Amino acid sequence: MQTPKQPGEWKVLPGSAIEPAEVILNSPDLVVCVDPEFRIEGVGGDSESFLGIAAEELLGRPALELIHLDDRDRVMANMKRFADGQETYRPELRLLHRSGQAVVVEIVGRRLSRPDGTHFLLVARRQLGLGVRQVADDIGIGILRCDPHGEIHESNAAASMQHGYEGEELFGRIQDLRVQVQCHPEDCVDANLHPALRYLEDAGVSSQVATIVGRDGVSRVISFDGRRVKYREDGTPGIIMLLRDVTEMHQMQQELYLRSTRDDLTGLLKRSTFIQAAESLLKATVQQSGEQPGAQSSGNTLFGVLFCDIDRFKSINERHGHGEADRFLAELSADLAQLGTNTAQLGTNTEASLSAGGTTSIHLGRIGGDEFALAVQCNDRAEFDRLAAGFRASVQRTALATLHVLVTASVGVAVFDPQAGQTVGVLLDEANAVLRLAKGTGRDQILHCDASLRAVRSEQKRLEGVLRAALSAGRIEYALQPVVDPYTGMISGAEALARLRDDNGRLVPAAAWIEVAVSAGLSSAVDAAVVEPVIELLGSLVGRCPRGLPVIGVNLSDTTLARPDLAEWIFSLLERHQVDPVAFLVEVPELVLPVIRERAAEALRQFREKGLWLAVDDFGSGYASFNEVRDLPLDTLKIDRSFLTEQRDSADYIILRTALEMTHALGCRSVAEGVETQAELEIVMDLRVDYVQGYLLARPMPPDDFVRLLLSDRPLAPQRIEHEDG
Repeated sequence: MQTPKQPGEWKVLPGSAIEPAEVILNSPDLVVCVDPEFRIEGVGGDSESFLGIAAEELLGRPALELIHLDDRDRVMANMKRFADGQETYRPELRLLHRSGQAVVVEIVGRRLSRPDGTHFLLVARRQLGLGVRQVADDIGIGILRCDPHGEIHESNAAASMQHGYEGEELFGRIQDLRVQVQCHPEDCVDANLHPALRYLEDAGVSSQVATIVGRDGVSRVISFDGRRVKYREDGTPGIIMLLRDVTEMHQMQQELYLRSTRDDLTGLLKRSTFIQAAESLLKATVQQSGEQPGAQSSGNTLFGVLFCDIDRFKSINERHGHGEADRFLAELSADLAQLGTNTAQLGTNTEASLSAGGTTSIHLGRIGGDEFALAVQCNDRAEFDRLAAGFRASVQRTALATLHVLVTASVGVAVFDPQAGQTVGVLLDEANAVLRLAKGTGRDQILHCDASLRAVRSEQKRLEGVLRAALSAGRIEYALQPVVDPYTGMISGAEALARLRDDNGRLVPAAAWIEVAVSAGLSSAVDAAVVEPVIELLGSLVGRCPRGLPVIGVNLSDTTLARPDLAEWIFSLLERHQVDPVAFLVEVPELVLPVIRERAAEALRQFREKGLWLAVDDFGSGYASFNEVRDLPLDTLKIDRSFLTEQRDSADYIILRTALEMTHALGCRSVAEGVETQAELEIVMDLRVDYVQGYLLARPMPPDDFVRLLLSDRPLAPQRIEHEDG
């Protein structure tokens, strides 16, 4: 092995006119002089350290042989521009050491004009640690530099890989790269334009994310950060970009977005996202029809909302368990693809040819436990019925396949009326209203919102305003209907009934406004407006009644029964007015027994422990099972009027007798509601009913009248019944 040359030696080819300067003789770097043919004619510095080759061996050799194979094309292109006076930057490149290792260096060059052409004095400086390009490669950051025409002047291995190329193969024009570009921002003018070219058109710093389908066919999401720059000396403009592969981050963001907009169980749009998508579809419908809300329709493009609900879904949960019910819903959502909705692409206007003569666009969302909604744009009103029938068929088909039972569904339909100019929210309310009507009149049917129903809804809105105003002003009234011992005629208690008056002071029929209170979420406020004055009234009667305090009951809604502080609230009122709990009765509608069985069980238990009465109201009219009545701490059953009869050989009589026998078997008190005839009274007395309530003995009356009647301590005689509304 030859002894390395010491810095300061200068070897040249015979006849060379290149003389070294003192700085070159003492340089710790590798100094090379090349002729116009790029042939080495002089060597200085420590060539052994850089290349493992003695200076004498380098003389006369092509300089290109010392450069790493992957860097040669780029270096020659740079040297050509350097020779023409266009390039003054300091490039990085890799030299080949005799051992086969690559040595990363930075080149500083000078042009030397001679009679035979331009010679070059090149100084190679060893990088301290890793070179910039190598560091960028190691951490996966791509580097790409190009001129104003898109010509690539420099790239690194990471940039090449991000474009689907192997090694540092990016050269030529960016426009000629064999890649496809898919721009992400919605405002891209040309989605296929490479971000580098977009940067060249815009001043300042730019950042952009695009999908690059590389030469290898792999899609990668790349973040581009670019800056328009001028090279160091001659001011030539260009663009330098840093590229980062953010595919994994983008996928995570997409997953988070989907989770925020899609239902986890079914993959369908969530309520808020569904409404946004439906609003966009409604807006497009109005624009296509050339109409403005409130104008007369001139086109045939229609928009409507279908509100769909599975009948008796609660029984599916109870009979099959929540796991099987969830599986049914998931399978149903997949099966709904037959409606023309591609559930894998929900959130955009998915189109499918569903009817001859037009194209239908659909958005499908899950907006509640077993509630689904469809926003539909079509050209034929019959399409709404076809889709509704398709939903119901899908429910039946999926239930038979998963649960092995027949399950039905009800659908409400509301179609946009340009003259009314409804919003999506209003259309959903209308569709929900007819859905509830369908479920209340037999289920398993499709109903449309028409002019008459809209009139009803308008009246309900008016009543809601009246109710809200009355609640705000403390103007909810209540009446008391006596509960009587039929064997003595003496009053034992009463049921408190809420009353609402309109702006003219007339009583509003309870059937009209109670439903409004429920749908508007005001039931709890109405309950409170009755419970508090009733307990206050009981407090005013303490020590005044010859036979002790009457038992006054208030019918509580399911929302009030679900209050977490229900027991605390009732007991605090009783304590404030010094009323014994045995004088207050909580009436629970039979229809809500399954709902409050778990949520209110603890409060009902506390009521029973402290002597407060608990009654099932309208017993026999709902679907409460014997277990629910048996398991809850109930002590009173109020038999619904629908079972009262004057015929002792009728089916109603048998049911009535059975209900009273069950009441006695459970150790509960019985109250026959709605007794209106002497014959009905005689029948329930023969069946050993404990108490009766009805127009035959007393109508609902103002609290003051009830107090006077109670304090008179006289028996009530049967009255002649004249039916009146309200």
